Amino acid sequence: MIKKIKWFDLCLVGVLALMGSLLVFANQRSAVRNIEKIDVKLLSSNNHFITQEMVERLIIGQFPDSLTSSRKEIDLMLIENQLNQHPMIANSEVFLSVDGILSAEVSQKTAIARVINQNDSFYIDSEGNEMPLSEHYSAHVPLISGTLKEENKKSFIELLNKIYTDEFYKTTLTGIKINPDQSLVFTVRDYNYLVEFGFLKEIERKMDNYKAFVHYSKNDTIVKEYKNINLRFTEQVVCTK
Repeated sequence: MIKKIKWFDLCLVGVLALMGSLLVFANQRSAVRNIEKIDVKLLSSNNHFITQEMVERLIIGQFPDSLTSSRKEIDLMLIENQLNQHPMIANSEVFLSVDGILSAEVSQKTAIARVINQNDSFYIDSEGNEMPLSEHYSAHVPLISGTLKEENKKSFIELLNKIYTDEFYKTTLTGIKINPDQSLVFTVRDYNYLVEFGFLKEIERKMDNYKAFVHYSKNDTIVKEYKNINLRFTEQVVCTK
């Protein structure tokens, strides 16, 4: 009985040693295996600022020797960091499969407005940061003109995000002019009137007032004669011809 137990132990040790050797051998072969393919998946469905080909070129640029690089030469963290530094990429995840496929899942930034000034033009993303224009895609967002003071930036980005995430405002408001005194004037898509929003105070109340005004005046033919819609007085909407 004792002899059988010893033989069993020896066999078990032998099997474990063989499995360990095979695992080490497989890992060594996997480490020297070349990258067979790059698979890029763009997770953002609404924006097309970057293409799969652009991301592939960014990834290949980090390879020591193009696609002939082996798995052990590829620094996944470095590739992710390089992708995340791109001004149109919000986040990326890069990983390798056992069959030599390098996969990248990329989320693009969301443009919520476009600034147009005399010397420059760029997008503003949902975090309030600047984004360059793209050769591949033009976002349908409000056009911003004028100069915003730094102390008003937080409230202004709050307003822009509200416009972008609300289907009514998103399809209605086409532009925002920032006056020197930091008051705002909106332009709209379907009418010739200007909307005096005023200063960046009581944003929610003013936006709700404008939405209510449009709802109740949509069947009123006189609305086409208005030249100015004033939202400065939060208790009422003042219209002038």
